[in-house]
Amino acid sequence: MEWTRLEGGQVEAVVAMFVNREHPNSVRITPSRGDGGVDILDRGAGPEGGDVVYQVKRYTGKLTPRQKKDIEDSLETLQAELQTEKRWESLTVEEWYLVTPWDPTPETETWLQGLGQAGIKKIWHGLTWVDQQAAKYDDVIDYYLHDGRALVERTHAEVMALLGTDQIGPGLTVPEVAERLEKAIKTLDHDPHYRYEPHFGEGTPPPPPREGERPGLVLHCMDAVEGGRWTSVDIIARCAASTAERPITIKGTFKAEPDSEFARQLEDFLTYGAPFTSPEGAFDGEIDAPGGLGGPLKGAIIRTGPTAHQDLGKNPDLHLEVLDPEEAVVGEADVRRVVRSQGIMGGARAVLEETNGLFSIEDRYDLKNSQVHRSLTFGDFVGHPVAVAYGAMKFVSQLHSPNRLRISVRHTPPARGIIDASIGFDRQGEALQYIGAVTGALETLAFLQQHASELILTPEFGTLSREQFSSWHRAGKLLRGKELAGSYPDGQCLFVELGSEVTPTEGEDLQIQLPLTVCVGEQKVDLGYQVAVLPTPTLLERRKRDDVVVHAFTTPDRRIRWRRDDPEIPKTATKQP
Repeated sequence: MEWTRLEGGQVEAVVAMFVNREHPNSVRITPSRGDGGVDILDRGAGPEGGDVVYQVKRYTGKLTPRQKKDIEDSLETLQAELQTEKRWESLTVEEWYLVTPWDPTPETETWLQGLGQAGIKKIWHGLTWVDQQAAKYDDVIDYYLHDGRALVERTHAEVMALLGTDQIGPGLTVPEVAERLEKAIKTLDHDPHYRYEPHFGEGTPPPPPREGERPGLVLHCMDAVEGGRWTSVDIIARCAASTAERPITIKGTFKAEPDSEFARQLEDFLTYGAPFTSPEGAFDGEIDAPGGLGGPLKGAIIRTGPTAHQDLGKNPDLHLEVLDPEEAVVGEADVRRVVRSQGIMGGARAVLEETNGLFSIEDRYDLKNSQVHRSLTFGDFVGHPVAVAYGAMKFVSQLHSPNRLRISVRHTPPARGIIDASIGFDRQGEALQYIGAVTGALETLAFLQQHASELILTPEFGTLSREQFSSWHRAGKLLRGKELAGSYPDGQCLFVELGSEVTPTEGEDLQIQLPLTVCVGEQKVDLGYQVAVLPTPTLLERRKRDDVVVHAFTTPDRRIRWRRDDPEIPKTATKQP
């Protein structure tokens, strides 16, 4: 490849795409006020998990003094801004590459290594590396330098004609269609930005891919005739920079009634970058997509959401603590920052998700009016260990004034964290009642877990009977050492099944050992033993039934007591489980 014959802009475009294809997760950096020494950034790609930066230059010959000065300025600017600029505060740069189609002399290589400060490894990718990429990614050369883009567009139109629901006539056999498709798809494979996967069939078309199901999927197109043939094409980005080099754009208008829920969602999107899903038929517009797949959109549904490679900022793994007025920790949780977004109207948004998905906290910052709105959303607690669920709800229940919130980077001393005074949420009475009820139930179950060897999982509270909740509280009281008392109805007696005959001693209590178990949803949890105390009972009769003896007792005032089993106190009888 004769790079010296190309214009500087062509050289930079082709070489930058080589870097992106070789490192698919790397992204182009759009200058805001200078690129800060960064043309292409590959986060987390360094040998120690740090970041890698590429500076692409169009130089195809021996460097002039001015070109050397440009390279030196780029590296020095990066190192300076890593220390002072907030936009690069999340970067930990390990390697900095100069990429240009000219191999350095030993003197020039020594000069490069002497630039900047220590701590960042400098590497030169010159003509040899660039030529290797040209041989490896000939589709990039064809697309940018040999009119390959027009060929890809024309070929895709041919593929769509072959796959069209009204184009496959009875005169074409399946092998003939497959052969023509194979030839056309070989040309489509020369698109350096995207890979195209066409599919066709008859009957009910398959559902579109779910979010995250197909890595790199940027567009799914479906054309179907009810009960007849269908065709679909998946467009998959070859690298993260594909959408920047050949973006998919949508232009159009939304229809939203004033003061409607959708109008409010649009306002939140413009202000904070919050996601939304438009109602059916609310959008008319046009889509510009690669491979000739664009066209008009009529009555479409638009859904927005975070990108797969969104910038979550430095140290997204955080530890939260609630401090009471005496500075004691009354609740804590580990969270991860999962979303950061900004709106074109000056607002910002951040979402923190509890590590088990039990709740998320969303902050919306109205920077213009210096206001913060904080909201809380609960996840699904069902099936999580009760100790984990209780810890999350205890934390949430303490998020109110005069308590304060302390935020620290996970695995660092919490005392070095920062205090956030905006601890409160906009809560209605029903929300407070729900938090209190669920926290109370989980607190009881977490206490029972301390006395059970089996892992207790959080049940679906809404499906449980009142009696099941009562049994947890009763067991909790017994395990805390409290004695419970009760009575049986007038005119009845107590029937007790025992493994042998028992004759109570006159004037003494009868103590019967019983298993202490509770049901938590569908789980039956063993908590040891309890003792039923029959005060000075009277034996009415005794009957033998199979392997047990049924005793009928009465007690004064129909009273009976229960307590936790104490191994030091001898039992009069033991009931078989």
